[in-house]
Amino acid sequence: MLFSTFTLCGVALLAALPATIRAQPTGTPEHRSDLVQAVVSSPALQAAARRSTAARERVGAAGRLADVEVEGMGSRTIGPLDERATKWEVNVRQPLPRRGERDADRARAQAGVTLAEAAYAALAGELAAESAIARAEADAAEARARLYENQIGRLQAVLGSVEARLAAGGGRIADRLLVQSRVAAMQLVIEEERKTAADALAEARARLGLRPEAPLPGFAAPAPKEIRTEEAATVRLAAARTAEADAMGQVARTAANPLMSVGVRLERERRTLGPEHTAGLAFTTELPFRGRHYARAEIRAAAAERAAATSDADAARYRISSALTRVERAERLAATSRRLSEETVARLDAEYDALVRAAGVGSGGVTGDSTVLQTVGILERVADAGLQVIRAEAAVRTAHAELWRHVPASQFPAGQ
Repeated sequence: MLFSTFTLCGVALLAALPATIRAQPTGTPEHRSDLVQAVVSSPALQAAARRSTAARERVGAAGRLADVEVEGMGSRTIGPLDERATKWEVNVRQPLPRRGERDADRARAQAGVTLAEAAYAALAGELAAESAIARAEADAAEARARLYENQIGRLQAVLGSVEARLAAGGGRIADRLLVQSRVAAMQLVIEEERKTAADALAEARARLGLRPEAPLPGFAAPAPKEIRTEEAATVRLAAARTAEADAMGQVARTAANPLMSVGVRLERERRTLGPEHTAGLAFTTELPFRGRHYARAEIRAAAAERAAATSDADAARYRISSALTRVERAERLAATSRRLSEETVARLDAEYDALVRAAGVGSGGVTGDSTVLQTVGILERVADAGLQVIRAEAAVRTAHAELWRHVPASQFPAGQ
């Protein structure tokens, strides 16, 4: 009987289909481990890890002291009255760094390490978030495709009842065409949903640097309690930019100090009357009249960069707060959607029961001119209720996936 087919399929749809999304809103530990491994193994993150290594290596080269300079000179002099002299000269100079320059250079190199490590963590969170969002979109598209397949099954039951009445000499051809049109439209929607799912997974594989045939990690996302604002990758990245701006300001201040060098001069001259030896100390310095003007401009630029980094940190904190509240709103909406969908199905069951009684339906199927159209309408409203649940559950997953952008850097250890 069509009533039995509708009630069994309709209740099963809302009770079982969204459960695949609802059961694990943050995924399983196995899926999380697989996702983290795929992210840290991706070519983009490997490149970021190597940039961090390069930045650490530069610390050893920072604050260098200039090499000693040696200058040698020999000359032969022929003077008046055929006076002849031979002279050899050796100058040894040690250029000195500007005052505070070596410390500033080391601070700049260390800031580069902090910035590279923060950029690594931020990129890892971005990749994980995009991959998890793509998986959530693909799972939601697959859930919608399964819902439409179930809808086709129920419409096929209605179509069978209509065709049975047509074979018995009753019913209307228009009813059969109506149901067949609905089935054809559902089949096209199923293909579109499957394409959406495949495109989302392909995009995730491309971002992770996986082969087209490689398996993609299942959905996984952090829980809100794992987010600690000051340890979030986005906040750490802004703090690293602040440290870099401070280091650049320190470098700019040292640029106002003059360059100096000290040296030793040794000279031996052999003349007709006898040899002559000279030893002396040399000291040179520059006059930084222009340099101080340029240094002040660099200091102002560094201060502006620091203010910008501070604003970035504030914006990151606001984004984290917004992301956490978005998860709360999505979870409340999903709970409400599930409750209302179940109530809607119950009301549609009662509406269909009343429709069957009013039309005088027995065990043979559907009768009445408008019963088929009303039955199809009820089935479509059941599908709409299921779609609302799927959309709400997908929104929960997407909101959780966004939290990957704000997890601590320790979630993605380099070289894992």
